[in-house]
Amino acid sequence: MSRNSMVARGVGPARLGPPGDGGRGEAGAVLVLALVYIISISLVVGALADWAMNSLNNTTTFRSVSQLHYAISGVTNSAIHDVRYNPIPKFPTSTDYSGVPTTLSPCWGSGSTSQLAINNISVAVWCTTVINLTQPNTRTVTFYSCPNTLIGSQCQLNPTLTAVVAFDDYPAGGGALLSAQCNLINPQQCGEGQTLEKWQWR
Repeated sequence: MSRNSMVARGVGPARLGPPGDGGRGEAGAVLVLALVYIISISLVVGALADWAMNSLNNTTTFRSVSQLHYAISGVTNSAIHDVRYNPIPKFPTSTDYSGVPTTLSPCWGSGSTSQLAINNISVAVWCTTVINLTQPNTRTVTFYSCPNTLIGSQCQLNPTLTAVVAFDDYPAGGGALLSAQCNLINPQQCGEGQTLEKWQWR
């Protein structure tokens, strides 16, 4: 066997391609991994930013609702306090004494609305009264409270807050049966007792 044959058998085929090709392949893989990492981080940051924005929006909405509820609660309590000692209507008719709700009206004053503003939020309250002089709770008043952008009939149909309060106009130790609403007999006797029967938000 010749030397050339032995050399030919012991040596495999020559490697094709330029030198350093393996290193360039590794660099490409690293670049792909870097891109995947950057994209993943971008998605996470975007999701966090979206969550933070939603959280801020929810906080603002919650604060606005809380301020509205605070204003409506305050004005409604003012109306309850006023009606306790100043019944409405001031001069009930025979129909008003029949045990049916009176016509919707402002809860105080002589104007077309009864409204107050708390923290620049204006709230209006309207009332109806059921008069029953033979019962300990001689007056049961329903309060309908809304932002003052609504008229009375609209607020009654869709109130933001509905409160029902029963007032006892008899002395603590009892007394003679009332023949008329307390303010027409003895105004100091009005509102001797008070019971909150309903406080319902829309």
